[in-house]
Amino acid sequence: MKILSKINHFKNLIFKKKYRWYWVFAVVVVIIIWFIFFRGDAEVETIVVHPGEFLQQISVSGKLIATEDIDLSFEQSGQIRSIYVKGGDSVKQGKLLAGQDISQLSAQLSETRAGISLQEAKLNQLLAGSSSEDILIAEDKVSSAQQDLDNAYSNSLEVLNSAYFAIYNANSSAFSVQSNYFSTADQYGIKVFISRQKIESTLLAVKPYIDIAKLTPTDSSINEANNKVIDSLNVVYNELGVIREQCDLGVYFATIPSATKTTLDTHKTNINTALTNLKSSIQDISSYKIDLQKSKNELSLVKAPARPSDIGVYQAQIDQAKASEQNILAQLRKRQIYSPIDGVITNVNVKLGSIFGANNTAVSIISADPLEIESYVPEIYVSLISVNDPAEITLDAYGEQTKFQARVVSIDPAETIKDGVATYRTKLQFDGLDERLRSGMSANVVVLTEKKENVISVPQGVVKLQGGKKFVMVQSGKDVVEREIKTGLVSSLGQIEITSGLVDGDIVIIK
Repeated sequence: MKILSKINHFKNLIFKKKYRWYWVFAVVVVIIIWFIFFRGDAEVETIVVHPGEFLQQISVSGKLIATEDIDLSFEQSGQIRSIYVKGGDSVKQGKLLAGQDISQLSAQLSETRAGISLQEAKLNQLLAGSSSEDILIAEDKVSSAQQDLDNAYSNSLEVLNSAYFAIYNANSSAFSVQSNYFSTADQYGIKVFISRQKIESTLLAVKPYIDIAKLTPTDSSINEANNKVIDSLNVVYNELGVIREQCDLGVYFATIPSATKTTLDTHKTNINTALTNLKSSIQDISSYKIDLQKSKNELSLVKAPARPSDIGVYQAQIDQAKASEQNILAQLRKRQIYSPIDGVITNVNVKLGSIFGANNTAVSIISADPLEIESYVPEIYVSLISVNDPAEITLDAYGEQTKFQARVVSIDPAETIKDGVATYRTKLQFDGLDERLRSGMSANVVVLTEKKENVISVPQGVVKLQGGKKFVMVQSGKDVVEREIKTGLVSSLGQIEITSGLVDGDIVIIK
């Protein structure tokens, strides 16, 4: 009983809270001492090295793209009149794919080509010499143009006469308003008096020019009268405006009847109408003079023998018309889309009858050449790859079991930043055509950058670096010794090439 009592007392001491952590610490120390001194030797892991195939590969993702992927658009907005293809159609270079409304341009083209034919016929006629009928026609044109000019001058005399009466009536009305309603004792009356005198002076000054034009209706007299009356009408119109303005000022606003004011407005309108008619008459005279001179020049050309300079003029006109033809053809091409390559239509965005804007993608086409893989290789790998390196491709669409062969065809010299990392766009081309391949498919790319035979390699982690030299631990009989080595490439599987220091059959400690 005494022994049991002592044991219970000892247990109580151990598990008292006061001593519990001391016991835990003691147990941990005992375990560490056993692990260091009594656990025995750990198991050693080794590998026997043999020469074999050594592969250096890099794995990147990519996407299938067409060798050429072109979005075609119209250069000008217009209504869609024709669509000749649909998605999936194979087309040859130069095929018309879609077109806008070209009816107006087609009409212009026909007109221009007709003009070219006409000019060429004239040139041939010039070279053949003018006939008596041609001379007679040209003379008739001169006579007709002269008659038109004479009629224009006669009409101008009538317009001058009407303009004179418009000035005369305006003067009479201004005199009546000034004498009946205004007093020269105030500023308004003074302004009206001055304006009325200017109108009267203008009337008196212009009359001799009109009289001379009537008595001796020569070109010069009529032209001189026209110019004088134009100036006079402007003066009268302005002064009538001054008089009309005074009618609404001061006491005159209430004392001058509305009918009188309306009469002044009517005279202003008449003066303005006369001014417009006279300007139109002067323009007619100028136009008919040009027509007459042109007809005379044509008559001279018809009568004159063909000269080299004449032939050159006609030829220049033909060349000019042909240039217009080419310009219209260029405009037509802007309203039509032709395939620039042999390829396959991937998308048609236009609809018949719709208005389609310029520079919007109307038709998309990819080349008929084999598809390419576009990948972006990080800068840490780009030094490893070269053009013509072979690659194995798997596509997400067909799974890892379906493999395709490809080859690197280009590596961009400039970087492309992807997610803040410098990468280099690399293109690979499939070794052959395959109907299963589609543009836009996601690809997993394994590029074989280096392949060697009879290479000894070990896991990269067993190589130790000390004092600028590399070593591995090699089992030699029952001993383990350090052996200096030289290394080469590192494979994508983490194996490092041993170029010297190890031979076939060596046992390397890896753990």
